[in-house]
Amino acid sequence: MIDCGFGRTYVGSCLGSLDLDIPALRGLLITHAHSDHVNDTSIDMLVRNRIPVIVRRELTRVLRRMYPSIERAACLGLLVEINGGGGGAGTLGIESFSVPHDSPGGCFGFRIIDRSEGGNGAGVAVATDLGFTRGELVEHFRDAQAMVIESNHDLAMLEGSNRPAWLKKRIREIGHLSNDQCAGFVCEVARSSARPPAAVVLAHISQQCNTNALAESATAGALRREGFPEVRVLQSFKSLPSEIVRV
Repeated sequence: MIDCGFGRTYVGSCLGSLDLDIPALRGLLITHAHSDHVNDTSIDMLVRNRIPVIVRRELTRVLRRMYPSIERAACLGLLVEINGGGGGAGTLGIESFSVPHDSPGGCFGFRIIDRSEGGNGAGVAVATDLGFTRGELVEHFRDAQAMVIESNHDLAMLEGSNRPAWLKKRIREIGHLSNDQCAGFVCEVARSSARPPAAVVLAHISQQCNTNALAESATAGALRREGFPEVRVLQSFKSLPSEIVRV
């Protein structure tokens, strides 16, 4: 599981919809310390079930200070630190990388690789909070079979919103990707890959400064114009399950 920002009832129901229960998890990855990605009660539930909490070493001190559940995981030996070289959870290999975002301790994306015996080495790359894309970010997404990337806001809707000027500036410069920024990045990954991703899941779509339709249209339209109409572009939702992607 990557991040756990919802309450434990919702988390349990989402797992149940996939015919999974908490003991089936092999680990929880945390991208950064913002509270919409770390719910103390839900993580406490995972810790009680002996689920390892896997974090970048740079984040450890911040998370332990902010969240009692993370401190409890550390005391129980369930807090697993990884560095840029990555780590693992069960048969999954984990590669981590830094992304630009205004979060204490840093913010990180992950590439998850199937290393099971007889597995196909399928890779999924995930980055849900980033203010802009850097050149090296493409390397972490290149040749992934599926990618999860944020398409947070429509720039015109953000500028026309009643949010204060400082917040608009923060979102534009270091907070989150716009639809157009997301679309440009996805196309760059597709062009640089030996085979483009089979599916792109658009994440962290703002409910005030975006619509799912606008986000999907921006990335799907850009992919068509770049000659990649076969790449499926999928929406995600705050309180509904998205389509299941199998790799």
